[in-house]
Amino acid sequence: MKKDWGNMMENKLTIGTDIVKIERIKDTLLKNRDKFYKKVLTDKEIEYLSFNGNREETIAGIFAAKEAVSKALGTGIGSIGWRDIEILHDRGKPYLNISEKVKKRMEEVGITDMEISITHERDYALASAVGYMSYEKYIIRHLKIDESMKNLLPKRKSDSHKGTYGRVAIIGGSLGMTGAPYLSSMAALRTGAGLVYTVVPKSLETIMSIKLTEAIIKPVEDDGKGYFTVNSLDSILNILEDMDVVAIGPGMGVDEGRIHVVEEIVKNFNGPIIIDADGINCLSLKPDILENHKNPIIITPHPGELARLINKTIREIQDNRNYYSNYVSQKYNIIVVLKGSNTIVADYEGNIYVNKTGNPGMATAGSGDVLTGMIAGFIAQGLSPYDGSKLGVYCHGLAGDIGSLDKGEPGLIASDIINNIPYSIKIVQM
Repeated sequence: MKKDWGNMMENKLTIGTDIVKIERIKDTLLKNRDKFYKKVLTDKEIEYLSFNGNREETIAGIFAAKEAVSKALGTGIGSIGWRDIEILHDRGKPYLNISEKVKKRMEEVGITDMEISITHERDYALASAVGYMSYEKYIIRHLKIDESMKNLLPKRKSDSHKGTYGRVAIIGGSLGMTGAPYLSSMAALRTGAGLVYTVVPKSLETIMSIKLTEAIIKPVEDDGKGYFTVNSLDSILNILEDMDVVAIGPGMGVDEGRIHVVEEIVKNFNGPIIIDADGINCLSLKPDILENHKNPIIITPHPGELARLINKTIREIQDNRNYYSNYVSQKYNIIVVLKGSNTIVADYEGNIYVNKTGNPGMATAGSGDVLTGMIAGFIAQGLSPYDGSKLGVYCHGLAGDIGSLDKGEPGLIASDIINNIPYSIKIVQM
């Protein structure tokens, strides 16, 4: 088989090995060589062996290679027969020629290519078979994909440009909390937003410029404090005049000045706003900010943040996740994305989506910041706030599931989720 080595580093492997004692092959051939040849070998293999003296070690190597291939296919010899797997040689190097039955099995399990190796020592022949699975097929084999997500994000047109895919403003950060707006910004970019503007206190400009090369850094006055103040507001509002979507809150911190910043952004920005983290904590101290708003608002609380917003306990929220998600969305005419196991998306029209992707490894610092950026990125590309939120939580969980296949759950970190966002979107659109 000829190999397509295109980006093989991103491929996954399935491996089969086998070892055969050469003396065993000798004994079998002495008993009934013709029967063995007819059962195990193809005409081309017999021709090759005849040309090379019918050496027992060569026969043992071919036998072991067939076993190794069957193991890599996950079948063993049985439903796949000996003669379905043909071991040929090119200048001494073994390669595979396979039957339609084997090709069908490879397609079923997502193997796109396979190579074999045979070696001998005095008493044994050893063989290995390595099957390559494309990363996408490997994932699809291990994860169930929700078909309803496939048509939410439109395919890109050839005559588009970066402005076609929206301008996103990520507003956040404070001293010691630069990672949050960084993660949200990278997530928005990886999700496909055309332009991402990271709005941060002026004191953070240098570090954010170093951390982010693809986003546009927009520093605003912070009075040298390292966090937003009321004097940040005019610059922020000027920046937002050209934005399609705003996400506010990651790493921002909470005080009266920052509550005022959130309030004025809600009053003055006409497009969709995603409010997360400290943005929600600001709302908890002044919830009437959410009353009489004219723009679509999505809040993305974890249970503790939602509990503070409506003065309930975390236990009450967790015991009644659907109810309180729906209650808050109806009360304030907003979309609620209640994070956690089976994240909920509820809108003010009574729609509720319960997400099934994701895993406990995603309970890690920064995971929520990634989700905020993803939702913003999807909405910037033209999805409705509700569909953008649904696809955001779905692909966020799927990216985490993909990451866990490589890293396991305990070692998963937020940047692993970001790195797998493109794969999650690619698979959803397949």
